[in-house]
Amino acid sequence: MSRKPRIHYPGAFYHLILRGNAKQPIFHGRDEIRYFEHILAQGLEEHSHRLYAFCWMNNHVHMALQAPNTPLSKMMQILSQRYTQWFNHRHDRVGHLFQGRYKAILIENNEYLLELIRYIHLNPVRAKLVTDPLDYKASSHGAYLNCQRAPPWLSIDLALKQFGGTEENAQASYLTFMGQPIDTDRQAQLRKGTTEGRILDRDNRTHKTMEKSDQPAGSNRTIEEIADLVAKEQGIATWELTTASRSRSITKARAIITLLALDHSQQTLADLARYFEREVPTMSRQVKNLRNRMKRDMVLLARIEKLITKMQDKRGQA
Repeated sequence: MSRKPRIHYPGAFYHLILRGNAKQPIFHGRDEIRYFEHILAQGLEEHSHRLYAFCWMNNHVHMALQAPNTPLSKMMQILSQRYTQWFNHRHDRVGHLFQGRYKAILIENNEYLLELIRYIHLNPVRAKLVTDPLDYKASSHGAYLNCQRAPPWLSIDLALKQFGGTEENAQASYLTFMGQPIDTDRQAQLRKGTTEGRILDRDNRTHKTMEKSDQPAGSNRTIEEIADLVAKEQGIATWELTTASRSRSITKARAIITLLALDHSQQTLADLARYFEREVPTMSRQVKNLRNRMKRDMVLLARIEKLITKMQDKRGQA
């Protein structure tokens, strides 16, 4: 039986579960957790993903993640491969560490995100490791209550703001929410998804418009099509992009095209470098700088997300 395709759209929220192969431990101590977090932090920054909650168990992990632009598969592949190589070398072992590919359940934001965070933070309690989730240090629960320092790669503001206007009120409401019982059916859905798919919405139905694969719509776009789309949006001529010009507008357009092509098509950095007649390190640096600016500049982020939507619209013309 073929595997179900991944589902991705910009801004999607996921319950991500990664398990040890044959239930074997993936962490033997705090040093290994720290290295896993080190790789994860790099991946979150590189792909502009946001992590809202986590729980590191002995033989599996839970995460509440949002993927604004790139599918999770790109980050998760690197995370699992790098950690497995490091872990195997450390323990003088070979073979798979994780049980197949990760599981990703697509979750509607707001209400379901809060339920997912609670589900993740209560995982050690359900496993009967602790009676109070605050006693389990390898999760983000303590960060939500300001009882432990939140790592820089953890985003808690989005969820806390839904509990109250001030930090004190939000934390008190969050703690009350954590003490409320979880519906049995809802708990099963958060763990397994629905029978129709892996998306939970208010009616527990699959979003039909999102039943796609790992690669978002538009993944078959050529460099030329993406270049035409961006050039039109930037108000420049497409032919200028392949000239020797180093003007700010042309350089910015090249970086946007490269980012879109890398994240939402089958093109490689080498393909883009050849197209623009530039060096690969130069293209890589420009895209990295663009990703960093997107984190600070909401106008720029909105423009690029608009371009992503246009590129993914199969009915549109690039």
